Amino acid sequence: MKSLALTVVLTLALSGVAEAQTRLPPVARPRPVISERAFISVDGIYQVGSHDFGDSATIRENAENGRFDTDYTVKAGPAFNVSGGGLLSRSLAVGVGVTRFSKSTVTAVNASVPHPFFFNQPRSVTGEYEGSRSELAVHVQVRGLIPVSDRVQVALFGGPSFFTVEQSIVSDFDFTESYPFDTATFSRVVADTQSESKVGFNVGGDVSYFFSRQVGVGMTAQYSGATVQMTVPSGTADIKAGGGQIGGGLRLRF
Repeated sequence: MKSLALTVVLTLALSGVAEAQTRLPPVARPRPVISERAFISVDGIYQVGSHDFGDSATIRENAENGRFDTDYTVKAGPAFNVSGGGLLSRSLAVGVGVTRFSKSTVTAVNASVPHPFFFNQPRSVTGEYEGSRSELAVHVQVRGLIPVSDRVQVALFGGPSFFTVEQSIVSDFDFTESYPFDTATFSRVVADTQSESKVGFNVGGDVSYFFSRQVGVGMTAQYSGATVQMTVPSGTADIKAGGGQIGGGLRLRF
């Protein structure tokens, strides 16, 4: 009886060992690898937020001081972005991006003009001027690439940005008046377009989905910014450029 029980135990043990030896080990799924060496992204984006600014200056009229205030409204709006670059290693790339933003700007003019006959009796003059703002930013970027799968790719990037900002600046205004000169009426502004450049920065991320190895679409979000100084009637003003940008478009890799 004991020998029979021992035989059964040995048989079961040997069959378990044989089954374990014939069982195949799990196959490890290969990690996605980016084999293409270059990329291009073309995006329509929206620059969020606004960069309003203003100026307040003293004017001299009729032997008395008055005030000349200008308030510039720079609203959010659409922009265009294109970028490209190449791989340095399996997960690191360098590239250059260019962003173009253009928007009309409304400048509110509010002035206090001294009376030609009486002191301390200024006339109020108000008006508006429609100018323009344009921004051209060249972004130098270091990109960290994360291939989630053969079709999905994530990128994180950042680096310096070189901004050129053009802005219509109101330097003076004209008004009309007639006897008894108790009122004055806004006529027009004197304005010019100033251009200044400054180095800023950019940082952001991108998620791409590829229909094939070379062609896909993607979504991007980035922040870039710089502050330039321009000449205004009171002296100089700090004018912010760039901002948060979100959008998407075409993705190509070669």
